[in-house]
Amino acid sequence: MAEDGDTQQQVAAVTAEWESAFQELQTYLEPEAYAGYRIVYEPNVWYQNRNPALIFPEAHEMRFSTPNHRVPFDYYPTELAKLGILAHNFAYLADIEEFYPNNFVGFLREQQRYIMPLQRANLRAAQYVPDAIIEVTRQGVRSFVQAVGSAAAFGVHEEPLVLLETLGVLGMPRRDDVLKFFKELYDAAPRAFKAFMATPFLFSFAGLATVPVLNAEPGYGIRDRKLLHHAKALIGAYASGNWSYEAVNAELERVGYTTTVVDSGYSPEKSVHLNWVRLDPALERVQRTITEYERKAEQSEYCCYADMVTALKRIYEQEQTVRQAYE
Repeated sequence: MAEDGDTQQQVAAVTAEWESAFQELQTYLEPEAYAGYRIVYEPNVWYQNRNPALIFPEAHEMRFSTPNHRVPFDYYPTELAKLGILAHNFAYLADIEEFYPNNFVGFLREQQRYIMPLQRANLRAAQYVPDAIIEVTRQGVRSFVQAVGSAAAFGVHEEPLVLLETLGVLGMPRRDDVLKFFKELYDAAPRAFKAFMATPFLFSFAGLATVPVLNAEPGYGIRDRKLLHHAKALIGAYASGNWSYEAVNAELERVGYTTTVVDSGYSPEKSVHLNWVRLDPALERVQRTITEYERKAEQSEYCCYADMVTALKRIYEQEQTVRQAYE
């Protein structure tokens, strides 16, 4: 992008939205979580990392990278999505504090191989801005498709896709037949399906969120990034008719696929603590989001709406328990 007046105005407007979202974030977190941080526009974050926004703890900066020469639009065009990304990025700091206080290399090693750090970060953010995490998924899917030059639309499948992906990045249970859903998407919107398969997304098939010591334990679904990539290839093969439903299911089962809690006593939401979260405003926002998706669940044939309600109720109950302990 040329550094002309229009570009400067666009960046200034986007910066203002990030700063407004950052102010809203502070409603939900204790000051120790964000003290000293500032919002910075840095397009090199995209050029070097292909990431719309990253947190840099040593510099105390949250850097966003779009619009830029290669992506001439705001990747997260709503303030709600910006709030979700901020919450997600600060949640990584909480994860490091809880599990890797003196071992940042260990955190990077886990993140490189497994998706659990990402799931735990989203779970932490969902403790107070769950609607913003859903919006991050929605805008992320749309923007990636736009960035690769596609104008394909998902139609009526967009919202269930967003919810399945969000439940996946939260590492919370899903009951829909995800394989059949993607075949429906392929049949109804093949161009959108193809564009989506080119994205880094496909967390609908991800396993359940766990603490690091359970990384290699069976029974929690697919958490290894390579296996998740393998699952993505299987989906493409099934949707295009190269593999049968039975064959793909058998292969998914072989690599440990599950999106439900086999152990009835396991609670994915308890894999992260509630440090830094201001519980009163968090409880209010989580309840508001529960109410919204309860209405939607009544009108949908997909389980993902009700599954989102269940996931948020479990988070809400966890927060209530902690709050009562401090009373």
